[in-house]
Amino acid sequence: MNRPYVICHMLQSIDGKIAGGFFREKQTLELAKIYSDISKDYNGDAIIYGTTTAKEMFSKQKLTQTSINTQLPKTDYVYQDDKHQWIVVIDPQGEIIWDETVSQNTRLKDKNLIVILTENVSSQYLETLKSLNISYLFTGKEEIDLRLALEKLYDLFSIKKLLLQGGGITNTYFIKEDLIDELSLVVSPVLSGEEKQPNIFEDCHEYIGQTFDLKQSDFLMKSGLYLKYVRK
Repeated sequence: MNRPYVICHMLQSIDGKIAGGFFREKQTLELAKIYSDISKDYNGDAIIYGTTTAKEMFSKQKLTQTSINTQLPKTDYVYQDDKHQWIVVIDPQGEIIWDETVSQNTRLKDKNLIVILTENVSSQYLETLKSLNISYLFTGKEEIDLRLALEKLYDLFSIKKLLLQGGGITNTYFIKEDLIDELSLVVSPVLSGEEKQPNIFEDCHEYIGQTFDLKQSDFLMKSGLYLKYVRK
């Protein structure tokens, strides 16, 4: 199958947490700058986020639906301009609220948006996305088909290198489908211990058993560590 090369690039605590109090520590804040620089150095064609992570970045409002008469077909919509990098958001049920302020978000500087949907979303939601020049792709009736999503990103947008930046549930979907080619981890020297905060991979109640080769390990400032693993 033609699909992007997927790099899971994450900043985590010693015990694998990717959110919570450890982000407020001075060591983590300093390492976050290095994490961002590494992300830029990868020069990926796109960054992909799950619904929860994208909500925190782009919208914290509650979605309300109103009825409309027009019924749009559940077919892909591709918006193209002179930008050739993307933010991809996996949002199966169309939960994230998008409005005209999205264009002002600094994360979208020089990038366009692509939303991965199921056919459960309303025509109103699709109208909103189109009005904001947000591309959308359908990859299943009720659940996302990740392999199909990656194929479409490759074929329709020429995305060859994709940075996966979670959260933990989305990362787990990718690892279960054996779709992560490389792990790029910046480890903060802070032990979180917060039970309710997400791990880099959430518990999927089954043994994954995938093996990666360590290709690079570097000591970073503030006692941090950088680890790069490549799938065997």
